[in-house]
Amino acid sequence: MAIADLSNVPLAEIVSLKGRRAAVTGSAHGIGAAIAKRLAEAGAVVVIGDLDDAGAVETARAIAGATGASVQAFALDVQSEESITSFADAAMAAMGGLDIWVNNVGFYPSSPALEIDGDAWDRVQAINLRGAFIGAREGAKRICSCGSERGVIVNIASMAGLRAQLNMSHYVAAKHGVVGLTKALALELGPQDIRVMGVAPALVVTHGLAERITPESIEPIVRTLPLGRAGVPDDIARVVLFCASDLSAFMTGSTLPVDAGSSAGVFGIARG
Repeated sequence: MAIADLSNVPLAEIVSLKGRRAAVTGSAHGIGAAIAKRLAEAGAVVVIGDLDDAGAVETARAIAGATGASVQAFALDVQSEESITSFADAAMAAMGGLDIWVNNVGFYPSSPALEIDGDAWDRVQAINLRGAFIGAREGAKRICSCGSERGVIVNIASMAGLRAQLNMSHYVAAKHGVVGLTKALALELGPQDIRVMGVAPALVVTHGLAERITPESIEPIVRTLPLGRAGVPDDIARVVLFCASDLSAFMTGSTLPVDAGSSAGVFGIARG
């Protein structure tokens, strides 16, 4: 059996994505935009997709200007299987192939379980879980079709996929599903030379979160974290780059917590 030994490969080459082609969903703003920027900075050709297609075009232009990489944007609605398929086709046509697919789209409403109706439940599952599955499926098909030897799918899960959170039973269920999906796809796609990784952020301050939660409500959570701060989108993007690059070449099926230490069991311990 051949062993892929990178021991003598320079680190700069291991982390480089030069010559690779990446698609990132939900990437007009926030974590997705940060992911797209880091992948582009590492040398990848990047296509981004978002329901906010005008915002995606603006973000693509900004990333291209900052990195010198080729970055294009297309409209994407992950609630629509047809839209995901069209986005995957557009990515293939724009880049001439596909090596990396990042499922970043997420929707995280808060509501007590007894107040969640069927429609609300279905929408959360459709965006967070069904959309991730269809995206991974369509991405994997195209990675296989172009003969990529280093295919990677990265699913952005959540710490809600590793433990429960109050008043988010629909979101918790969906993100637990994403963690399970990551494991299942790793088993099926490994023989096709496709690695599947998950990334589970905790509290990350994005524009969307800032619209929902005040700084005063965030502070008590932050004070329980060993690192004593909330995350920023680039904290997640750097871990996605690790997953997408050959730094993680011997990993698949894993979901990595990116959580300032909250999974270490720190609740009730407040920093001064």
